[in-house]
Amino acid sequence: MGERDDEPTDPPATWENVVVGKAKQVVGHAIGDHEMTEEGEEQEEIAHEVHEEFSEEHRD
Repeated sequence: MGERDDEPTDPPATWENVVVGKAKQVVGHAIGDHEMTEEGEEQEEIAHEVHEEFSEEHRD
């Protein structure tokens, strides 16, 4: 039997988080909800950080 790899081999689904973060920013800005805008910015930033960490860990 082959080795079992507990770590995911595919990159985490960060693009969804980026899209949702951007949407929160747009909606928050449109309705004047500063908290929602900041939440969207933070969500997008975290998604980029997760992607970068994953890429660094899985470089050949």
